[in-house]
Amino acid sequence: MNIAAQPIEYKPEGPTPLIRDMPDAAPFPVAALGPLHEPAEAIARATEAPVAMCAASVLASAALAAQGHRDAETLNGTAPASLFLLTVAESGERKSTADRLAMRGVRDFEADLRTEYDIARDHWRDQHEVWQATRAKIVKDRKADTAAKRADLQALGQEPPAPLKPHIVASAPTIEGITKHLPELRASLGIMTEEGGALIGGHSMKAENRLATCASFSAMWDGSPLDRWRASEGTQCYTGRRFSAHLLVQPVAAEALLSDPLASGQGLLARFLTCRPASRIGTRLRMDKDAQAEAQIASFAARIRSLLSRDLPLADGKRNELAPPVLPLARDARDVLTAFAREVEKAQGPGGPFEDARAFASKTAEHAARLAAVLTIYADPDAAEVTGATMAGAIEVATFYANEAARLADAAIVPPDVADAERMRLWLLRSWGEPHISARAAAQRGPFKVTDRTRKALQKLEAHGWLIEADGAKVEGKPRREAWRIVREVQP
Repeated sequence: MNIAAQPIEYKPEGPTPLIRDMPDAAPFPVAALGPLHEPAEAIARATEAPVAMCAASVLASAALAAQGHRDAETLNGTAPASLFLLTVAESGERKSTADRLAMRGVRDFEADLRTEYDIARDHWRDQHEVWQATRAKIVKDRKADTAAKRADLQALGQEPPAPLKPHIVASAPTIEGITKHLPELRASLGIMTEEGGALIGGHSMKAENRLATCASFSAMWDGSPLDRWRASEGTQCYTGRRFSAHLLVQPVAAEALLSDPLASGQGLLARFLTCRPASRIGTRLRMDKDAQAEAQIASFAARIRSLLSRDLPLADGKRNELAPPVLPLARDARDVLTAFAREVEKAQGPGGPFEDARAFASKTAEHAARLAAVLTIYADPDAAEVTGATMAGAIEVATFYANEAARLADAAIVPPDVADAERMRLWLLRSWGEPHISARAAAQRGPFKVTDRTRKALQKLEAHGWLIEADGAKVEGKPRREAWRIVREVQP
């Protein structure tokens, strides 16, 4: 007996997502920060900003204060106790407020430097004028022979150097500017900015400068010598410098950097501890002050100021070239770091959690060693060694950043045409109020200035079901030959 086949009803699946939803960020392990957990939590309570963002600002200040005093021991030698951090957050997340609280001790120290500088500069001017006048008198003395002049000049000594400038933090530098001013700056410096987009999108990261900028930033993180070659000024090589950095950026600027193949391939991104915490906008309902938080923030600022005020270990005969002693790892600290490095290595294999973040993962053990050194130096700059307990906390923090690197790597691996289509889709949802869109309206009012780019984005959206052909539909009150209906909601 033949049984007639029953028609199968197919339910339309709706549009296909262009980009896989990014998983939520994991909670920041603030308790693992040891002596820094109180200031990080205090700033988070005072501002109601994301804890991860506050922790990054606290780590940046602590690294700046610590890096000049000791170097970190790693599994493969030594490294600066410096940190590079990149924090991604929307406008309105209180980035500036949180960072200013974390940087208060640094700014207080710079104020101290300015006071000292004003006094030293006036003294130097008098000393320099006397030196210049004395030298001119020796050179112009017609009665003295060459040998006598040479002896007098040698007795006079070298030209008195101007006092070092009272700045340790640059907020919007170029690599050219940094290297040019290194002779007149202290040896331990920070690149800290609440507007990291200005640096990422500025002169240093233009196409013709990007490679040199990435290489220079990498050298700063490594503690390598910085060279400067100029036809008019000759060559200079600066050693014994330490740099820490914290760039706070909005997502649009961060996405440009995180998806930059040069920044990734050259290894710059692997040197940054990057995070994109979940937004707290809409949940910040407490309006009263937290007296305990304010006291803890003040205590942190005082500690940072005190560390920065300590004499730095300088190379013999140098005033701004560091020679920091190494902070060794205790046996248990080395053992736990070795075990961690092996686990991270396994996780980089095919199918592993760090397969798409191998560049960062390969440096995770060094990040942990640097973090442990910063935590130790902050607590006691004269500490004999990094303990196993401190290393365990540093590993927990480094693991958080490794997971963030893997999470953000997925979002960064997006072809340009797909990124354009997603940008067009979001513009249609957020900025276009009509049910239909025409090619003409999208080209004139949409996010792209180039018509061909607009058309390709519309075609991609149509292919994925976000636009339904509706030629002749009214757009802005007029029938349009080429138009689409916008799919705004996805049915479950």
